[in-house]
Amino acid sequence: MTELMDGLVDRIRGAASALDYLSLLFCLHYLHNAATDRFETLAARARAVRSLDEAAQLLRDIGRETDEDMRGLGVHSSMQEALGRLEPRTARDLRSVVDAMSRLDEDVFGLILDEYEQRAALGSGEFFTPRAVVRLMTRLACSEFGPGEPESVYDPYARDGGFLIEAVAACAVDNNGLPGEKPVRTYGEAWRADTWRLATMNLLLHGVSPAIDLKRSVPWADSSERVPPMSFDIVLTNPPFNMSDPGREQRREGQWAYGAPPLDNDNFAWVQHCLSKLRKGGRAGIIMPNKAGNSGHKAERTIRQNLVESGVVDCVIALPAKLFTSTAVPVSVWLLRHPDDPCDSTLFLDARSMGTKDGSRRALSALDAESLLGAYRARRSPGEVAPPLGAPTAERQIVGAIVSREELQRSDYSLNPLDHVAHRKDGADNNGRGLESAWEQLRHAESHLHEVQNTAAQLPFVTNRGPLPQSVRPASMSSLDSLCQIQAGPSYSRLGKAQRSSGGPIPVVFPKHLRARYITDAQDERVSEETARRLRSFELRERDIVCVRSGAIVPPALVQEHQAGWLMSPNVIRVRVLEGHRNRVLPEYLLYFLCLDESVAWMQDRAAATAAPSLRTESLGSLRIPLPELTEQQEIVTALNGLEELDRAHQTVAASLRHTRAALADTLLGSSSAFTCNTTSHHRFEKEASL
Repeated sequence: MTELMDGLVDRIRGAASALDYLSLLFCLHYLHNAATDRFETLAARARAVRSLDEAAQLLRDIGRETDEDMRGLGVHSSMQEALGRLEPRTARDLRSVVDAMSRLDEDVFGLILDEYEQRAALGSGEFFTPRAVVRLMTRLACSEFGPGEPESVYDPYARDGGFLIEAVAACAVDNNGLPGEKPVRTYGEAWRADTWRLATMNLLLHGVSPAIDLKRSVPWADSSERVPPMSFDIVLTNPPFNMSDPGREQRREGQWAYGAPPLDNDNFAWVQHCLSKLRKGGRAGIIMPNKAGNSGHKAERTIRQNLVESGVVDCVIALPAKLFTSTAVPVSVWLLRHPDDPCDSTLFLDARSMGTKDGSRRALSALDAESLLGAYRARRSPGEVAPPLGAPTAERQIVGAIVSREELQRSDYSLNPLDHVAHRKDGADNNGRGLESAWEQLRHAESHLHEVQNTAAQLPFVTNRGPLPQSVRPASMSSLDSLCQIQAGPSYSRLGKAQRSSGGPIPVVFPKHLRARYITDAQDERVSEETARRLRSFELRERDIVCVRSGAIVPPALVQEHQAGWLMSPNVIRVRVLEGHRNRVLPEYLLYFLCLDESVAWMQDRAAATAAPSLRTESLGSLRIPLPELTEQQEIVTALNGLEELDRAHQTVAASLRHTRAALADTLLGSSSAFTCNTTSHHRFEKEASL
């Protein structure tokens, strides 16, 4: 995928735009998956192309075949025209593109969309919605429906069709995972011809009926008979934002149940349109700029007041910044409900600290989306058991607050989570319980520290108990490669960015995941099971040691039992004790030796000696390891493990003490009621202690 997005772009497009080149990739990917016979015929022709005239004809035919296939499904496309503008430098370049696309056996449509979005410079009003956000909003909206429901979904601003695809996938199965009896009815609207074509193609590739209309006006102003008069169970959308301050004048046209929006700002027009399309009992999810939640404009405040008083605002989630390619505007997800099924309070969740950095953007992982869904269920349906999220509780802190209608009135009807989560207070009783819990956790941490200290006092080599080894260097010395198999990670061509996502089932270990001799469970880089099978020789086993290959050299880490089956990234090296030497050396002993300051400095020196800083497996294998008897290795590991546990216990006490001090200060000087979902105080202390 890297090759397709780098050098070949300019070599194929000539004087045409990069978007025309990306249209070629879309066509090839579509034909490869939706019209395999046609693709194979075109691929065979590509392998035989020798002249530029033949290449030009092949490009036109690829576009024509795509147009004809989509036209047979009732979709009018113009890919032939776009591909006809391409001017490849050589026939070989076109062969390379077709060959590369034929070898991509994963769903790369989303990756091409990401590239399209960046190169098209679509502007802040036109960006595709990250898939984790789409998944979160869809599952939130579907969370209160039973088996076989909902039956219909609508997106009034379809962009790439992602909401319709995700909703069909979520609603098409029952509680047992079996296909539902009724197909999910979908309808979407798009405003740009190019994104309309891409959304339609995306829907077809996912087996969803492409019911998307190309619009020329905002939906609330369109009286065309094409607009379905019916309502929908689910409405999901990411509409274009209006970030400028609206003028004073209100619009006079249209029917506005909650108040006429400002004339030059459509944020609340979209909100009301989504609500107007909801069937009784329905749910709507809409992405809104945070500014809309507490705008001081009179008309917008009036609309917020009417929304709150009608009980239609179920939940508002503040998302992390920089999730979108083309805008840094801070946004929230608004979850709305039909006015015939009102709520007396609104749940606010703060997810601004979630996600991981991905270049200049941030990305929410599948685990982040699951955590937010679990937090919503825990607060809105306390009796319902949230599904297991598969990660330590300490990694899933989600701060939130449930705010009553009366309290929203006192906040001038603000729907910005930052006005409620960070500052909302609930009174001294809650603070008293928090302080009592803090003291209890501190006592527990101190008691645990005392137990660990007593245990550590009995360890070999600790507190002058037992003699140290007689010699500084044991007589036996062995090179690392004589004891272990040393394996570098796969190449970038086999495991590059194109093969990874945040939503796959198999985690990939990068240098950033190596911390304090352990591999973190962040799991923000993943691959599909199919990719993992192809790269099985690079999987990790329990008690493997992972070292940094390229990048800043940090101490290695040991693979834990639950991390077996994870994959190495191209940036790491795996060290595995050879079968024939398991009775000579303990992996834990090797880990402690490799983590010594002098060992890390030795690896840093070898890495810096190369043209591009990188630690070669041959260099690492030459490291000399002192090798005492196995019983002495076990004593050394036991002593160092004991002191490591003692270190953690001290840090837990320190973190508990800081937390207790904060709770006491809050009780004496103020109060706080913001809750933290899915996390216990004990886990919070452990997380602080690990920092």
